[in-house]
Amino acid sequence: MNIKTKYSELYQPMKIGRMKLKNHIMVPPMLCCLADTDGRTTQKLISYTSHLAKNGAGLVVFGETNVDNERSYDHVNALNIGDDKSIPGLAVIAEEVHRFGAKISIELNHAGACAESVLLKDGEKGISPSPVPPYMHPGYAGCSVEIMDKAMMEHVKQNYVDAVGRLVRAGFDMVTFHCAHGWLMGQFLSPYFNTRTDEYGGSLENRMRFPLEVLKAIYDQYHDQICIDMRVSGRSGVPDEIRPVEEDFQDVLAFVKAAEPYLDMINISAGFIPFLPSLNYMIQSYMLPHMTNVEFAARIKKEVNIPVAIAGSISTLDEAESILKDGKADLIGMGRAGLADTDCFTKGEQGREAEIRPCLRCCRCSARIEPPAYKGIQCAVNPTVGRELQYPFIPTALKKKVLIVGGGPAGMEACQRCCDLGHEVVLYEKDSRLGGMLHTASALPFKGDMRRYLDWMIETTMNTGAVIHLNTEATPEIIKMESPDVVLLGTGAVPLQLNIPTAGKRAFIWAGDVDTGRKTVGDTVTIVGAGLTGTETAIALAQGGKKVTVIDKIPEELFLKGNPGPANLSIMALLQSLDVTFIFEASLKAITEEGVVYIDKDGAEHTIICDSAVNALGMTYDKDAADELLNIIPRSYAIGDCSGKEMTIMNAVLEGFSRAFDV
Repeated sequence: MNIKTKYSELYQPMKIGRMKLKNHIMVPPMLCCLADTDGRTTQKLISYTSHLAKNGAGLVVFGETNVDNERSYDHVNALNIGDDKSIPGLAVIAEEVHRFGAKISIELNHAGACAESVLLKDGEKGISPSPVPPYMHPGYAGCSVEIMDKAMMEHVKQNYVDAVGRLVRAGFDMVTFHCAHGWLMGQFLSPYFNTRTDEYGGSLENRMRFPLEVLKAIYDQYHDQICIDMRVSGRSGVPDEIRPVEEDFQDVLAFVKAAEPYLDMINISAGFIPFLPSLNYMIQSYMLPHMTNVEFAARIKKEVNIPVAIAGSISTLDEAESILKDGKADLIGMGRAGLADTDCFTKGEQGREAEIRPCLRCCRCSARIEPPAYKGIQCAVNPTVGRELQYPFIPTALKKKVLIVGGGPAGMEACQRCCDLGHEVVLYEKDSRLGGMLHTASALPFKGDMRRYLDWMIETTMNTGAVIHLNTEATPEIIKMESPDVVLLGTGAVPLQLNIPTAGKRAFIWAGDVDTGRKTVGDTVTIVGAGLTGTETAIALAQGGKKVTVIDKIPEELFLKGNPGPANLSIMALLQSLDVTFIFEASLKAITEEGVVYIDKDGAEHTIICDSAVNALGMTYDKDAADELLNIIPRSYAIGDCSGKEMTIMNAVLEGFSRAFDV
């Protein structure tokens, strides 16, 4: 352990079975979808895994991997180890992880009834312990299933054993037997999915029979050659009316105790993928508390004699250290935190924790791998994730003078990267502080993750060595005076305004002013715009006791389209408990003394009686003003909102990052 670290527990070595780890940090399983279309290893996948190990964790657990190349597929471009052709690629992955002093496991999985239908052969069905239940969500209900008989169960069991044999031959240290999240093993365990009437259904003893048989077969064949871990869901996330959380947990605890003789570690997660809203627990968004699964790990730890691993919105090293000190778990999984900063664990060991780039918990990373995107993993705040081949290191550049106009997310990222590249950087920001619209975007109470990221970005940018002028608006004269080689223009955006009638002193208040408290609203509020901004404002106002109506001209099926699925599930769960009404296909006509007038899809006019009207229509930019500054130096580029492209934080950061490499 480095004596500079303040995390005395986290960076102590530990032992799991015969395996020795250099610390108590685990990269938990995160599906990356960087294999090729046949599920084979790619150089892109190898480079991504290498960066996970380079980060300094003691154990890297590779995400969901298909146990066979028959009907186990759960995602497009997921890794598959269903035959011996996978061994060379697996061996390279293991070597890359070992090269950085880490150990490697792999989460071995079978999708069962949740098989990805586009990957099944023509006429082929998924396999399932029972018929698909009626509440199974549409994304998976489209997969027809074949009910497993005992011969099929024996075949699947042998596929698991064979796959573990390939891991042994490839040099893996551990296998993680995936019984969480409602894939095939979880489907057998589930009383609301498994409705069999033979010895594999009904009682808990029967429901756990097949997973235990598979686990025992792996143990009998390979326990002296590879460590065995098992991942379970501490809670399924289904509603209490289907099954109470405590009943769920007691079943999991009994299953863990029955499995313990075959295990070196137990790994705690949450969620049940066939029931879509459970993703709210499986991949927690910024709307949920941190460390969501710790209570389940702590309870299981009291009942078992093997190490307990935990993951689930453990976003800081301070949180990880506290879990260890409180004795609630033994191995701490930090997934998205290690994506946001691929040096975070090394920085923590070296006493540089203040330099760690925070995770937003925005769920953009997971959204990319789901249908219909089918894209590889990336990160909103760390553009190198999934692009390790493009940006393996920061090259030495021919030094130039770069002038950056605007200190928003794109401008701050460009400033950091240009300084890394050795350029002379000057940044002009018209406000008294860096951050731009992130100050407004992070103002609501549940945006704590973004506020932490904003503080980090400002401090990091201020410490780059760039010359930063605050309270100074860049003008054509200033740009000419600075005589830069390159100008990067990130002047941001302003609220979109509609030319509509407004009665008397009635104000159309910008949502940003409401979120920051600069403007107050009455007890009844109508928000115009049902995008993410309007929806978040509605939630915050409703949580404060306001009655809120949201109108938008889009049809309901486009509501929050393009926003990450797990975040949407958190939002929808909150909205169900709040006094918020949405009216879609409604066009704003006027704001009167009474309230907000809109036209519905049939052309009829309606008035919503309310105290306040809020503008959440989105943002725009001043193209003429931007063009004036872009036309002074030949090599001038717009980044962020003023580029005219649709912007998220992810897009703005990527644009600032990639443009820095092109100067």
